[in-house]
Amino acid sequence: MYRYEKGRFVEETFEAPKETELTLIVNGKPMLRLAHSPGEEVELGLGFLWLGGAFDVIEQVRWLQRKENVLEIEVAARNGPGVPLRTSSCGMGIVYSQRRGRELPFVAIDPEVPIRMHEQLRAGAVQYARTRGIHSAAIFDAAGNMLHLSEDIGRHNAIDKLAGKVLLEDWQPPFLIAVSGRVSQEMAHKAAAMGAVLVASRTGATEHGIKSAERYNLTLCTYVRRTGYRLNTSPGRLIARAASEVFDPVRVQE
Repeated sequence: MYRYEKGRFVEETFEAPKETELTLIVNGKPMLRLAHSPGEEVELGLGFLWLGGAFDVIEQVRWLQRKENVLEIEVAARNGPGVPLRTSSCGMGIVYSQRRGRELPFVAIDPEVPIRMHEQLRAGAVQYARTRGIHSAAIFDAAGNMLHLSEDIGRHNAIDKLAGKVLLEDWQPPFLIAVSGRVSQEMAHKAAAMGAVLVASRTGATEHGIKSAERYNLTLCTYVRRTGYRLNTSPGRLIARAASEVFDPVRVQE
């Protein structure tokens, strides 16, 4: 391989992201084939089905079994989502009824937290550092402590892997989520369904993504850099604490 730079080609070695497929079989019926990056297949399958409304709690999963590129899952009191076998990629979303976003209590968040979240995301995205061709997503507690980071060729897959980890570890919301890719309508929905109160993106958000974030009262930060970010929705969570530190009504009256 070569890199073209300053008017000439220079020989260079590049590592391309790996790609494979995972077929989900729910209650004996093949329902979907996911194109994804190798690793965390159980988390990917569980997260995809949970956020898609195939089950509500992990206890409804009677058993699961992974064989090579196949994940078989039996869900209690369900006949499966009932959709035909399809191929999922970065641009394709869930194709059946979605899990609803949660109603969560107010959480005050330090305005510097989104910046610190992305510092940790950049430091932990080892596959991106090698290939420059993969998405990353990380989940944090309300104080900004990172719980887990996933990477995948599909930005939806990276979120689904986080959701599967939440189920397996029985982590409880509220959560904060940092992503490398743009926030679409479905990405905002998935974050809210997981119990997130804030999503911080390295890039931007679509018009429908912003509207979805507003509907779920999801704080949305985009174009996060070391120097700042854009605040698209629900500023109260970030400004409340900072304002109390800067503006004290009692002190002003004195």
